[in-house]
Amino acid sequence: MQPIEGKLFSPFQKTIRKLKTGRSWDWTFDYETEVIWERLEATVNKIRAGDGFPVTTFRNLMDEVANVTTSNRNYEMFYRGQSKDYKNNQSPYYKDRKPKSTIYPTICRPCRKDDGSLKYSIKGKQIAKRYQDLAKIIDLVKGKRGSDFNEYYYSLLQHYDILPTPLIDITQSLRVAATFALRESQTGYLYVFGLPYPNQSISYYSDLNIVLIKLQNVIQINAIRPRYQEGFLVGKYPIRPTKTNGDDLANRMVAKFFLDNRSGNFWDSHFLRMPEEVLYPQNDAVEERLLKIKEAFKKKYNS
Repeated sequence: MQPIEGKLFSPFQKTIRKLKTGRSWDWTFDYETEVIWERLEATVNKIRAGDGFPVTTFRNLMDEVANVTTSNRNYEMFYRGQSKDYKNNQSPYYKDRKPKSTIYPTICRPCRKDDGSLKYSIKGKQIAKRYQDLAKIIDLVKGKRGSDFNEYYYSLLQHYDILPTPLIDITQSLRVAATFALRESQTGYLYVFGLPYPNQSISYYSDLNIVLIKLQNVIQINAIRPRYQEGFLVGKYPIRPTKTNGDDLANRMVAKFFLDNRSGNFWDSHFLRMPEEVLYPQNDAVEERLLKIKEAFKKKYNS
């Protein structure tokens, strides 16, 4: 995905130099630095490097996102909620670089260590193996149909968490994204991405190296979860079995918010979190079929 270049209107952290003490008679001055929040002349890299603009209520979040949306009209806004803000440049080798948020598709993410933390990197042969597994399970899903684009199957397998894919889940529902951010903890992160306006159910933007999929338009009527979550998928285009900077959705990040519900007041009686049974509805026929195919895949390929 091509990065967003140029200035944005969005909250970002800025370090300023302030006079601490001074003696004017001998021109001796001491200074200190202070981190403040600015909005003008933001850039994607500044937003990614920040801690996330703090918000404590959903109403406040809506107001902040509205400011970002109306001030950056060249883009259609999409959202993603996460409990953690994963950043790059974490290994000692990159200690002199500023860590920045990074959002890669599951097929490009490193494996976990024994302690549960992520490894610093993933080998190319691991990514190639994942693509091979993806092709095998797609053959099982296709059956005798075999007429749909691979992006259709990628979106299906990604949204139902069947296998790692080159696509990333996003939504146009701020409420859904905020619920995911705070689903398993009292704090979380909500990202706003600036993408081109959709023009089809599966929109290809060759000049921006982006594919954008509206799930509700490409899957069958009995797939309940995508409708409830207002799900979209986004990824690098064309899709290739490699990991590059173009796979990183953070290249399109126009805002980052730190959601804080430790007071218990983030949601109110008018704006409630999405219930778990709505996010993950029972008796989803498509999910049940895909889980059976996943079991068949494991047995056939001993995966």
